[in-house]
Amino acid sequence: MTKVPLHPRELERLAYLESFHIDPKREKVLDELTELACKLTNVPKSLISIVHKDEVWFKSQKGLQLDNSPRELSFCAHATVNDGDFFYMEDVHENPDFKNLPFLKEEESIRFYAGVQLKDENNLPLGTVCVLDTKPHKLNSEQKKSLEMIADLVMRQLLLNKKNIELKEKTRLLQENNEMLKNFARVVSHDMKMPLASMILTTDLLSKKYSNQLDEDGKRYLHSIKDTAFSMSDYIDNILSHYESDQLAIDDKEEFDIYSIIEKVEEMLGLRDDIQLLFPEDNLIINSNSAAMEQVLLNLIGNSIKYNNQETIVIQVTAAITPEYYKIGVKDNGIGIPKDKQEDIFKLFTTLNQTDRSGKKGNGIGLSTVKILVDKLGGSIKCNSKINTGTTFTFTVKK
Repeated sequence: MTKVPLHPRELERLAYLESFHIDPKREKVLDELTELACKLTNVPKSLISIVHKDEVWFKSQKGLQLDNSPRELSFCAHATVNDGDFFYMEDVHENPDFKNLPFLKEEESIRFYAGVQLKDENNLPLGTVCVLDTKPHKLNSEQKKSLEMIADLVMRQLLLNKKNIELKEKTRLLQENNEMLKNFARVVSHDMKMPLASMILTTDLLSKKYSNQLDEDGKRYLHSIKDTAFSMSDYIDNILSHYESDQLAIDDKEEFDIYSIIEKVEEMLGLRDDIQLLFPEDNLIINSNSAAMEQVLLNLIGNSIKYNNQETIVIQVTAAITPEYYKIGVKDNGIGIPKDKQEDIFKLFTTLNQTDRSGKKGNGIGLSTVKILVDKLGGSIKCNSKINTGTTFTFTVKK
């Protein structure tokens, strides 16, 4: 037998084959394709072969009981280095290149072989789809074309498997990196919260002890230090809330009413007399995760208060029910959000460079946390706003 030549780009071909991480396990879709190859060509045996460095193993087979074959004894190895995509022998016994193959001397040896290379636009064959028989055969043009179509379908499936593997690996790395970020956020928050608390306490002590010795500028400097420490502390809390929102057990559902959640938010925010928080007309009963719902409303209502320059702040909460969702709205009479920014505001660390009622800029964490929670609740959130008129956030929660 003629020694199997190597592909002109063999090292590159093997590296490309390795990138597919092809699993030897059988796949139903590929087994169906080998069966289809037999039916369309009227040949009883079919293989999907993968040609490795030293051996050829079979991803799928019909009418055969083979796991692998040495590369030097394989027709498929010859097929992958053939000048054309189609390698065809009506009667192997008549081909002098294969006359010394030991298994061809057996009574039930392979007499017919037709194989199509498995390759994509890179032109690096991974193996073949082939049909075989123990007696000579001829394929007509339609049968040859059918075998080529099946080879194309097999290659598409292998590429799909490759993309799925790559996606899983990217997902794993993202999860790993996200976990590292969460741990980093926890460590940083722990290491920074204590110094910040010490700064706040120290400024209070300095203000009290040296109030008679400080001029107005000195008092203002201390107040600025304290205010900055509080802002940094809030920033850290928001980062932690963002990462911890990903770990919230959303599946833990309970029945509660919307009024009770709004009342909790109202208590946490400590609303002043110049703030009107209007409840929904009907007290909707909701079956969902109350902690997540509370955090979403706390953020949205809190933003309605912070980004509002009216003498009287008016916030209207609405609640409705559809066949599949609970639909909640938070409408205010605040400063509004530019139309071209209304989608970007849900991205982490995206800010509008606007100051709130206290003259502070946002950190771009709160609404991204809201988006995560709403997504996990099986719903969606959208913003409708007009500058100097107000903003309405509407979100849904899957029933």
